[in-house]
Amino acid sequence: MIKPDDLDRFKTVLANMKKATLQSQRNAEQTSHKLSKVKEQLADVKAAHQTLKKDHQQLQDSQQKSQKIDYAMRDMVKNDYGVSSIKQSDVEARVVLYQLDHNELTKNKTEATSWLKALTTALNDQETKIDYKRLDWGINQVKALINRLVELAHDLFKGMTR
Repeated sequence: MIKPDDLDRFKTVLANMKKATLQSQRNAEQTSHKLSKVKEQLADVKAAHQTLKKDHQQLQDSQQKSQKIDYAMRDMVKNDYGVSSIKQSDVEARVVLYQLDHNELTKNKTEATSWLKALTTALNDQETKIDYKRLDWGINQVKALINRLVELAHDLFKGMTR
């Protein structure tokens, strides 16, 4: 025979167990939902990783190709033209001249100013191997570019104040 106090305690224990079971089920559902999200994120990360690996391989291939071209150019300059070294100021000026020759113009005034400085430095260097006429041409091109950038910025700010 069960006493009323025992029956009440049993009902309380049973109710608490039912609550605990429901809470466990909710926790399991939440955990399962979180696990699904983590699995989705993991799949995204794996896909991104594969893309990055592919991009990395392409960059390595490109770098190797560029390095081979660099070696060939160095060999040609040294063995065919007798130039064994080049001053850094000439390198910087030649890069700017190359960009100007190929219409690879900057849209940044700070960079354009550094281009002007590189060309002017080479022009003022008595030992430069760059033709002075080419340096003058480059300087004029960069000055014109800077003027256009200043005008564009001025026009842009004028338009913003209207």
